[in-house]
Amino acid sequence: MIDDELVLRVERLRDSIEAFKTELRRRYAKKTSLVAAAEMRTGAAQLAERWLVDVAARDDVKAAIPAETLADLNVQFQRLLTNSERMNARKKYDDPISGILTDFRSSVILALKQGRGVNIPSRSVTNASAQTPRSAFIGQSFADNDAKVNESVRRFLIAYGLTVATGEKPSADTVSAKVKMRIDAADMFVGIFTRRDKLAARNEWAPSAWVVDEKAYALAKDKRLILLKEKGVNSVGGLQGDYEYLEFERTDLADLLVRLLEVLRGLEK
Repeated sequence: MIDDELVLRVERLRDSIEAFKTELRRRYAKKTSLVAAAEMRTGAAQLAERWLVDVAARDDVKAAIPAETLADLNVQFQRLLTNSERMNARKKYDDPISGILTDFRSSVILALKQGRGVNIPSRSVTNASAQTPRSAFIGQSFADNDAKVNESVRRFLIAYGLTVATGEKPSADTVSAKVKMRIDAADMFVGIFTRRDKLAARNEWAPSAWVVDEKAYALAKDKRLILLKEKGVNSVGGLQGDYEYLEFERTDLADLLVRLLEVLRGLEK
């Protein structure tokens, strides 16, 4: 049940984001300036995780806030978290912060206040967890060297009997309306997290930020998730990503497909 404590916590989160925005611009006057200070990057990550873990994952919050609003906010907070994981220009923080703060009072805080003290029934779960999935959306990188991995997974899912949809090459810093519709229409989300960008001084890689964003959207829409993570990829999306994934090496895709088959058979009802 939504109570005064939760409303106050969310209001303080908004205030903290505003304060972070002010301090970010004070320290880094130019949008192109690299945000190098560890405390600033840590602060951004903590703000994102406060929303993703402590607020957005709650059933009462999911019931009070429209699903589309919640999903869009999750993507923005996920982008803030992703960008904090390494040095990025201030603009990479400006964009998600702007997306978060726009209409936050009316779309989130007001909605929570209206649901305060009311037993709100949980919204219907879109993944129909009691049923065998019939369709899947594949979140994937569009890098040429990932084509073999993507195509192997796509052909396998089709051969298994699923209707499969994929995204499109991203053209803006958000999940497009067309991609959202495809995720909404699917029973589950299959994310392929391949090595994309080498992390400095570490034997680890960051995956495509677009796949992480799509996962955040699918998670907010209560989709079943099957996450495939290439060995060496550092993260699939922060603390709220503490769920199981299948780790694979692209030199042994046969092993990945066998384990994927085992997961799919486990979902059959």
